[in-house]
Amino acid sequence: MRYLLRKAVLAAVPEVEIAENDFFQLRIAKQTLNSAYAIEEKWEILVHNYLELEKQLLEQATINTVRPSLNYQHIFNDRMVLNACLVNILTSTRLFLDQLAHDICYCVPGDPDARNTLDLKRSDAYDDCFEYRFMEALRNYTQHKGLPIHYFQPSAQWKNIDGYENMEFTVNIFALREFLAEDDVFKKTILAEMPEKVDLTVAARRYVESLSYVLDIARTLMVDSVISARATIEDAQQKYAEAHGDNLLGLKAYEISDGEAVSSVYLGLDWDDVRMELQNRNKLYVNLSRRYASGRPSFNLG
Repeated sequence: MRYLLRKAVLAAVPEVEIAENDFFQLRIAKQTLNSAYAIEEKWEILVHNYLELEKQLLEQATINTVRPSLNYQHIFNDRMVLNACLVNILTSTRLFLDQLAHDICYCVPGDPDARNTLDLKRSDAYDDCFEYRFMEALRNYTQHKGLPIHYFQPSAQWKNIDGYENMEFTVNIFALREFLAEDDVFKKTILAEMPEKVDLTVAARRYVESLSYVLDIARTLMVDSVISARATIEDAQQKYAEAHGDNLLGLKAYEISDGEAVSSVYLGLDWDDVRMELQNRNKLYVNLSRRYASGRPSFNLG
């Protein structure tokens, strides 16, 4: 077997010999970075779905300021869109959580306890937040029984702001205990602790906030391993660049047997740059449940 660095292009290009151990370390490093990227990508999907819910709520409230309607078709359309947003949130959180346990093992190959540590922290987040527990149960209900929104409430109320009356438009969505109780498999412990109706907007915010904590734990567990993996690939890039210039497009590490490539590892870091950008963009959400967007004016309308 031979192990070498070369660019995956049709033209004749220089090669740099590397040790067998170096090749397998590069393969492990690439798997680590790919798994770390997968975690951030699935979290981005989850956040995208959450933001779609928030934007739809604001958009519907804004439209109601100029086109209020109690038409059943109009109500159906608005509720349908919000149900779709919630289903997407519930589905993407399941995707994120189920695959996180798998991905973390590849992100921290030298720590067999990483998955157990993450599972314990995730269990703590579940125990500490009713909305986490509720949304997990609601996902199962939505998958097997019915849609999450039981009560859809567009609202227009006069609000006194600095002595002036202004009309505030909102859209509220709820899950009702009486509907969930009809499902024989809905968790009885959740029914016992839930109020008659749960504000699904608030529940979604607190759920995503709790999941952000779980992601932050995962990032902490894998930070050293990911930094080391990137450095391993950067060292290989530097080794090739020192011998043959800075153009690293298509650079791979190859395992060669009888003149044929048996396996290869792509040594580009473009997608890992995306991972780093996603991680920088999606910080830990502290008190997300206490934040909301508002169209309230900064001056009196009276």
